Amino acid sequence: MISTDGILITLALIILIGYVGDYLFRLTRVPEAVILMLIGVLLVPIGHIIPIKYVALLRELAPLFGDIALVMIMFDGGRKINFRTPISSSGLGLALATLDVAVPSVLLAVIMYSFFNWPLVYGAILGTILGETTTTIIVPLATRLVISDSVYNTIVVEATFNSVVSILLFYLLVILLTGQFSILSYTRYVISYFSIAVFLGLITGMLWLLALNWIRSTKAYTVTIGIAFLLYGVVDLLGGAAVVAVLIFAIIIGNHEIISEYMGLRLNINEDRLNIVEDELEFLVRTFFYVLIGMISVISLYYALLALAVTGILLAIRYIEIFSIIRDSKVSKLLFALAPRGLTAAVLASIFLNMNYQPYSNYVFLTTFMVIIFTNIVSSGLLPIIAEAKVKSEEQETK
Repeated sequence: MISTDGILITLALIILIGYVGDYLFRLTRVPEAVILMLIGVLLVPIGHIIPIKYVALLRELAPLFGDIALVMIMFDGGRKINFRTPISSSGLGLALATLDVAVPSVLLAVIMYSFFNWPLVYGAILGTILGETTTTIIVPLATRLVISDSVYNTIVVEATFNSVVSILLFYLLVILLTGQFSILSYTRYVISYFSIAVFLGLITGMLWLLALNWIRSTKAYTVTIGIAFLLYGVVDLLGGAAVVAVLIFAIIIGNHEIISEYMGLRLNINEDRLNIVEDELEFLVRTFFYVLIGMISVISLYYALLALAVTGILLAIRYIEIFSIIRDSKVSKLLFALAPRGLTAAVLASIFLNMNYQPYSNYVFLTTFMVIIFTNIVSSGLLPIIAEAKVKSEEQETK
């Protein structure tokens, strides 16, 4: 029997590791994801410090933390869809976000089928999982860069919404694994799957804005996160696309000023409180997943080489994607470097591992683990070089 003391100690250890990882990131500029996953590797596969029985229990908790992470990612992404954002920067960001996920999904499906005999759907799932570029690294970096507002908006929109696209496409592909496939039955299922979510997301969002107008309390807005979790659970229970419902709900909440002006509502909302709660929850979930992935990963030369090849493919795709769309070489170089994989990839890989479509669930998980490390290392190496070159170029122009 597993003692609750051991569980609490293990969870506390993971939280403390998160703070250590954050400190080391600020000290060394080594990406937090890499630090936390390597700590997880040192704790279990190499050091065997944490007993396997506790690691097994943490793995059982992964679906719960996965649902929490999905709600937070979709809620944060939806709130950043601002109806007042310039169409040029938001449109470019959305286009890049879609390409970030769609192209690797198609290309990796073909490559993994051709060279490793994977069924197409599993290669597509791998590409979809690896399509996101993590906001937890990119957005803080973007705020410190000396760039125009339009470039900043493009960076934030892309990094936010390729996670959203990745999650949506991931669940659409997983549907293909649940039973017999036919175009008619799949279409009916998808329509039903999304219609429930859209309806409940819209209704809940509007009703909650009305409730906030009636309650008139700054603290009430923090409860909005609780409503998002409730909505996710109800829609999932009804067999709908829970992540879509949360996304639509978040879009309504994020545009409360525009909607309240149109409807004549008087909302007293303090978004700083919500941001604080979001940041703390995201920190906990992010730490849990990165450390857990390190704990349950297998150190293998085969998966390291496979992940290295996949990383090369992802970078090649991004290079072609960025430089063919954006003509400004300074901006394109910067966007090319901003390509680390992170929380969304970790969460979706863990969720797929627990779905137990073996052996491919394990293949996808272990490959994702190594790709997260490699892409973070590449991005952290490229960014200082590009930033320095940009500064030198600007100095020469001023002369």
